[in-house]
Amino acid sequence: SELFDRLRNLSNELRSLFSTRMNEVENTKHVADLEGWSDYFWESDTIRKAHLKTIEPVGKNKLWLMHINIFPREHVNLPIFGLDIVANPKKISGCFCDYSPITGGHHPYLDKFSYETEGLTWTRARVMPEWAEEIFSENIVGAGSIREGEETNQLCEMALNLASFYCMEMNNPTYKDKNLNTLEAQNKYCRNQKMNKMLHSSILAMGISEERKNQYVENVLFEEV
Repeated sequence: SELFDRLRNLSNELRSLFSTRMNEVENTKHVADLEGWSDYFWESDTIRKAHLKTIEPVGKNKLWLMHINIFPREHVNLPIFGLDIVANPKKISGCFCDYSPITGGHHPYLDKFSYETEGLTWTRARVMPEWAEEIFSENIVGAGSIREGEETNQLCEMALNLASFYCMEMNNPTYKDKNLNTLEAQNKYCRNQKMNKMLHSSILAMGISEERKNQYVENVLFEEV
């Protein structure tokens, strides 16, 4: 579908952005044996793990999905970048995008996120469950039923702008603090994400076994460190 092609373009743009700003690496915990699934990983001096995954509609699965997370190294004061898009051939059924704070206090990244998203309106804004409210920023974008056209263009532009800003500013030395350790906050983010029932049910709906799903979620998607 036209929509799937638009979203594939977005994922390719993001992938090349990440490859110019970070080093692509193998993830030894990832077993790449699922048809239609592609996972890419990067790291750098400031980034502990960046992950971009797409799932193509094959077999039982009629949906296109993209998931992105960027986790900073423990001594770097950056939020976690998260982007999730789920689409059927006609519309984007769900999108979440956030710079999730892992230290208290004011942060220039949160100002940027607010600036990029404050003027955007979505036909169906999503309400956040409790597990999500504990880890996401107050400005998280959560939207559903995004149709082809203006709203989709708005979403793609926002995602690219926020990913570009994150990557271009992340090496700023003011964010490095050798006395900082954010691993516990990063683990909390992963623990809470794993409370998302939709995450588990959507992977199982693709015909994947419970055991295989758990291996992927625990060791690749949201592994704790």
